[in-house]
Amino acid sequence: MQRLARAHAFFRRTILVILILILIPHYVQRWTDDRDRGLDDTIKALQADGTVTAIKVGRSFPIDKDTFTAESVYVTPKQIAIAFTFHTKQKKDVWSFPAVSLKLVMPDGQALDSHDAGVNGTSWGSTGIVSFELPDKAANHATLVYDLYDRYGHVEIPLTKAGEGT
Repeated sequence: MQRLARAHAFFRRTILVILILILIPHYVQRWTDDRDRGLDDTIKALQADGTVTAIKVGRSFPIDKDTFTAESVYVTPKQIAIAFTFHTKQKKDVWSFPAVSLKLVMPDGQALDSHDAGVNGTSWGSTGIVSFELPDKAANHATLVYDLYDRYGHVEIPLTKAGEGT
């Protein structure tokens, strides 16, 4: 009887170790893929518009204890898309970033509302991309504005030939 109990315990532990070894690569891959999830699909969709001009931005502003960063701008003949990250230091009561609250304000004062946005939650905050129509007049830069309730932030965004159809 005791021999049977030992064999049963050995079998259970062996199965547990095997399952853990199978799951470790999955969770390591998930953890490392957090940053770029979905961005390649978005770039492919933007390429359907024509030539895509990619501009590295890397500028941030704080929102409470969190940080919003405009990572890159993608300008096509039909739209402007901005890839961003939102890093949160909060561990409890974390709010998801409302990408549709972003506006792109042109130097002439024209405010462009987002027409499409996607956000992916991560272990440290979220990543996303927000798209805007082209402005009425061509511009070399714009201001990305976040204004929601009592929170406000803005960052200057370079634009290459935005509104000229690149």
